[in-house]
Amino acid sequence: MWIRRFSGALVLGSLLAGAGLAVFAPDAGAGSHVFTVRGIAVDVTAETAAAARETAHAEGHVKAMEKLLARLLPRDELTLLRQLEAREVLAYVQDFQVEDERTSDVRYLANLTFRFKPEPIREFLRANGLQHAETMSKPVVVLPIFGAEGEAGLWGETNLWWAAWAERRAGGWLVPLIVPLGDLGDLMAIDAERALGGDAEGLGAIARRYGAQDVLITQAVLLGDPESGGASLQVGSARLGRYAQQTIIDNYVQNPAETLQDLLARAAAAVDAAVQESWKQSNLLRPGSQRSITVTVPVARLADWLEVKRRLKDVAAVRRTAVTALSRSKTEVAITFVGDEEQLVLAMAQSDLNLALYPGIGWELQLIGGASAVAAPGPDQQPAAGADSGADSGADAPSEPASE
Repeated sequence: MWIRRFSGALVLGSLLAGAGLAVFAPDAGAGSHVFTVRGIAVDVTAETAAAARETAHAEGHVKAMEKLLARLLPRDELTLLRQLEAREVLAYVQDFQVEDERTSDVRYLANLTFRFKPEPIREFLRANGLQHAETMSKPVVVLPIFGAEGEAGLWGETNLWWAAWAERRAGGWLVPLIVPLGDLGDLMAIDAERALGGDAEGLGAIARRYGAQDVLITQAVLLGDPESGGASLQVGSARLGRYAQQTIIDNYVQNPAETLQDLLARAAAAVDAAVQESWKQSNLLRPGSQRSITVTVPVARLADWLEVKRRLKDVAAVRRTAVTALSRSKTEVAITFVGDEEQLVLAMAQSDLNLALYPGIGWELQLIGGASAVAAPGPDQQPAAGADSGADSGADAPSEPASE
């Protein structure tokens, strides 16, 4: 069920304990799925079930806000914020959903999903002078390779590095990481040797199988004896594709009483965090950095223009669009956005829009693929294997100007 904050005058206790069901209203603003936080588990024991429920929902609000801020803010900015209390978080929550609810006389358990209000969250960050990122990356396929070159493996039960990644739950971050199933199709697409050699055909094949654009190759080499507690793990990781990164090499030393499985899990979490941090740093929206450009959209069919408009609404950096001129073959649009042009180009690409600056022509915006092209999932969702792009249809040119 979804619970909505109906009035600013409601206090937390009466809202959480007494509110009825509410309609899940349409999303407001571009990229609003980024402001949805899932998987908030609560488990509270109190004197009564009602008291436990109220306390659990309050804790859920705080946890959800923490997870949202960790998603949006780079590490150095995140440390500047104090933890908000539940009553403060309430002002930023649009509604929340309760699932798997279980109660006893004194205990309450549930899984909660929160939808936050995008613009109030942005204003909160601006008021605190915080840079943040909210551009969702297209999915990235992770290829965990275990072992040194010459004996490295990608598929099979002996790949403990792949197992560590496969056991990780979706983190709900801006870069969705997909671990392949390791089925026959995956084995035919790529192997460890071809992946480490940067085989473009194989890497492209595995990316297409999972509706992704980039591939994260992460190689782990185990040194020492984990049974004696003296092991270490050397990990090299690089994202290849449209958004390429240089190889990052880290070394993880086994902690006292830490099993090999725990060591691998800790290293995988660290690599995931590094990928997220790198993406955020490249897509930071700085307070007061709003600007506008005019772009030409060469579309001759109404269906293409409508698709461009739909995709623009999913670009987090875009704040406003307005048609300034049109003809039967092209449309000129003024785009107001946050960040710089390089960030806007990258953000557009995540929605299958190609923005480019041509000498003597200016900015031009074109569709990539058709209307059914794969879009990035929400931060708590995983795309299905085998997703692919299709072609759109339509016949007529845009007939009149409009503003969004």
